[in-house]
Amino acid sequence: MKSKFVAALLAGSAITVSAPAWAQAAPPAPAPEQTEPDQSDATADAAIQNAQAVDDAQAKIELLQAQVEALQSSIEQIKTQLVKTTPSWKGAPQFDDKESGFSFKPRGLIQYDAGYTGFPRGNELRGTIAGGLNYANLGWNSRARRLNIGADGTLPGGFRYSAEFNLAQGTVDYEDIWLAYDVKNSPLTVQAGYFYPFSSLETMTSSKFTSFMERAEFTDELNENRRLGIAFIANDKKADRWTFQGGIFNQAINDTSFTRTGWEAAIRGVYSPMLGSTRLHLGASFHHRENTREALAQQYRARPFTQLTDQRFVDTGNIASKGDDVAGVEVAAITKSFHFAAEGQKVWVRHAYDAAEIAALNGQTDSNDTIPGGAVALNGNPSFWGGYAEIGYYFTGETRGYKTGSFNRTKVLHPFNDGGWGALQLNARVDYVNLSDRVDNSSSSVAPPFYVNGGKQLGFEGSLIWNPVDYVRFMAQYGHLDVTGGPRASVSLLGPPAVLGMFPVGTTTPANKRKYGVDTFAVRAQVDF
Repeated sequence: MKSKFVAALLAGSAITVSAPAWAQAAPPAPAPEQTEPDQSDATADAAIQNAQAVDDAQAKIELLQAQVEALQSSIEQIKTQLVKTTPSWKGAPQFDDKESGFSFKPRGLIQYDAGYTGFPRGNELRGTIAGGLNYANLGWNSRARRLNIGADGTLPGGFRYSAEFNLAQGTVDYEDIWLAYDVKNSPLTVQAGYFYPFSSLETMTSSKFTSFMERAEFTDELNENRRLGIAFIANDKKADRWTFQGGIFNQAINDTSFTRTGWEAAIRGVYSPMLGSTRLHLGASFHHRENTREALAQQYRARPFTQLTDQRFVDTGNIASKGDDVAGVEVAAITKSFHFAAEGQKVWVRHAYDAAEIAALNGQTDSNDTIPGGAVALNGNPSFWGGYAEIGYYFTGETRGYKTGSFNRTKVLHPFNDGGWGALQLNARVDYVNLSDRVDNSSSSVAPPFYVNGGKQLGFEGSLIWNPVDYVRFMAQYGHLDVTGGPRASVSLLGPPAVLGMFPVGTTTPANKRKYGVDTFAVRAQVDF
């Protein structure tokens, strides 16, 4: 009983004690529902939204920046490709890829000539001379002198190339075709292919830039033509003060035969300093030439200032010989609009064969050495020479171009397309060749085997050149030749003069002393690229 009472008492105490605690922990009565939004919640929501917007904007900015950078990279790549594929213009489009070392430039030359080659006349002669002239090839004529097409450029590793072909006269002929290597950090270049042996200022100057339509007569007289060979060239690449050229050459590549035993060794040196505003040019050259063993002969002759005719008034005939040696000197100067140039070359025929040697050589059976039929036999070794002197002046203020030992393109100061009149140049030249020589004093004869009556030719030329722009040229030239002797003056007829005016009756002047004159006139239209 007592225990039940204690339990009841403890239970009541628990209820009494816990009631205040229960009253304190109980949640408050629910507040009445609000009709307006809680501003603190809206602020928080706005802050969250703003933060999200900032994050989105930053992401968008970063994305846009990445896209711009990618676009800039693409633009740079496109620009690089455009530089590689967009050509520069140097008379024709030139493509360059400097990173790889490739470049390519098409090149070409068009030269159309027209003019007149006169009939020989003189005080001692009446009308036209005989002596084997083809009259049909004198007078008025026109001709495509050069129709060249080709290309040049560079290759990786320091190599350069050039190839050019002449399509004039309906045939394919060969101009410069070569491969060259420029030794790095050196003035030396090694070149192999088809090009001119290094012989003279006139020869080494391109026909695009010569003062007259044809080079000086001695270059034609001495057969200074392109050959297949290898050469070493050194020059001052910075100031262009000196040039040295040397090489060994075989024969022309348009010779389709296999009898190619002829060869040539050639050297040339040029000193070309600047003296104030004047470019000075001093040069010398030497050639040793061996004739082909199967045709031991060489002919020396020259056209009359033009290739509008195939007739020559000075001609030695085909001289039976082993070869020849040629030496030449050059001097030139360019000062402002004025230029001067002069050259001389002499050739010594080496081992000219006499009649007995020709018979013995052609009669042997154990050698390929042969003298061609009709070759001239001589009792000694002749020598011939030629040279010229010229002056020129630009009325329009230009200075004649010069580079690496030769005349080069002249920059037109006031081109026609810019409202100017282009460049106007006047040139004058005296030209001389002597293809006559006595080789045996035992006779006074002026015929082989004692004398070579190739003739002497003194010429006077004038030219007017107009370049409306750098790559277009128009030229007009006049030339007068005074010829003494030679094969065309060798015929003397008995009886009255012929209608055409042969040598009059009683002509006693020796064939090597007879004189006559010839006039020539020609014009040219030219474009190159």
